Amino acid sequence: MPLLRLLLVLVAVFFAACGDEPEDEAPPPIPLSSLPGVYAGMFPCDGCPGIPTTVWLKSDGRFFMRQSYPEDVERDALDAFNLGRWVWDAERQLLNLSGEGPIRTFTRPDADSLLMRSGSELEHRLIRDLAAPSFLSRVPMAGTMQVRDGDAAFTECLTEITVPVERGGDYRRFILQYRSKVKRGAPAYVKLEGRFSWTADDTPRSVIIDRFISIKPGGAC
Repeated sequence: MPLLRLLLVLVAVFFAACGDEPEDEAPPPIPLSSLPGVYAGMFPCDGCPGIPTTVWLKSDGRFFMRQSYPEDVERDALDAFNLGRWVWDAERQLLNLSGEGPIRTFTRPDADSLLMRSGSELEHRLIRDLAAPSFLSRVPMAGTMQVRDGDAAFTECLTEITVPVERGGDYRRFILQYRSKVKRGAPAYVKLEGRFSWTADDTPRSVIIDRFISIKPGGAC
């Protein structure tokens, strides 16, 4: 066999062998079942040390979010809250939180991290916090309230959580307003500040009215 032909054959065999090498496989997708949990971190802000942020993602598709804004020259320190429903967009691999205001969108770089999309070049990262307690903060809420057989039940509008109402706190002021303005057994739209209590498996058990605000007969979310 002429030398040139031999060289061409060897080159062809070499490239064929290279083509047979397996390609790097994509990493397996992160199981959706591992997404629920509590994530915490420090979001950047202009002119402050940062905004401590915590997100509770419940396995039933609800979420709660707390951001603790530090004091500055224009305002006192305050906690801001959001609550609602979360949805995982499998096609785009995005987590969407739908509550009060615009939808917040996160990517999931690994099983224990969330990165919030924002207009800032600075990273908005949250890390899973296994030691975080249940969500126990007092928050503004709106929803429908109904009293039957002496017991009140509350359905919060954004999360659609329905729970019995405890009789402590500002319950008495609520029930007096309900009885004077609402037809017996009929639903009413209410605004309040309150807290959820939770069962041992972290499902909502009841709501406590810390401050009753207003009631509207026949209202709906």
